[in-house]
Amino acid sequence: MPPIHELNRQSLLLFLKANKINFIIPTRDGELKFWAEHKQFLGQNKIGVMVSSSHAIVLCEDKLQFSEFFMDAKIPAIQTTVNLDSNFEGNPKFVVKERSGSGSNALGLNLGAKDAVKFASSLHDPIFQKQIEGKEFSAETWIDKSGKPNGMVLRWRDRVVGGESHESTTFENNDWADKLNHTFSKLVGLKGHVLAQVMVDSDEQLHLIEINPRFGGASPLAIAAGLQSARWSVLEFDQKFDLISRTPKMEIGLSLVKKNNQVSIR
Repeated sequence: MPPIHELNRQSLLLFLKANKINFIIPTRDGELKFWAEHKQFLGQNKIGVMVSSSHAIVLCEDKLQFSEFFMDAKIPAIQTTVNLDSNFEGNPKFVVKERSGSGSNALGLNLGAKDAVKFASSLHDPIFQKQIEGKEFSAETWIDKSGKPNGMVLRWRDRVVGGESHESTTFENNDWADKLNHTFSKLVGLKGHVLAQVMVDSDEQLHLIEINPRFGGASPLAIAAGLQSARWSVLEFDQKFDLISRTPKMEIGLSLVKKNNQVSIR
């Protein structure tokens, strides 16, 4: 496929028609906004796209706006600032990262204020967050065109490499799932497969790290557990709503291991 920056609406449509492509599932952050901007046009030409709205994508990519928007959510976002003049209680450690882009790139962890400022000087557009100690999990759901979440897979991020889960295990917590449904529903425009990362601190309080409106590296585990996001999106586009399960039962206790670029689920 040609690089997306070389395509306009007509050349994109010609390429998709020539290759008999009827449905698109973007999986890379950098292309989500492109497909969101072309979703309506492609839909008019009978080609579906599983993607959120441009507004939702932009907000999720901007860590400062994201934090401000979700500060009062059922699962509040981690406090984020562009400087260290904000009122952080006590003597916290900080996480420093780029305001936009992948959180695993150019990431400073567990830094004191002085080291955090020094690390930030090496970044293009840095933001500061209070370091939250605890255990991290991911939550994945499918959101229909009306904005309603459908199904929820919770999985512990047991081993993380480069920001991606290389070991992950599904579990059940109905209270957390309810809070996540409320949190996802707060942002109008989220559609299709959506993934959140959450930190649980020592007091069992939840802190929202980020939301990715796409499949993630360990999403094969969510699919195996019963979250049939791609299938449901195609059925929804084809208006076969009666074939979409509205009370899907997710399987708990499944584990994913990624080793030598090979994924196994057991």
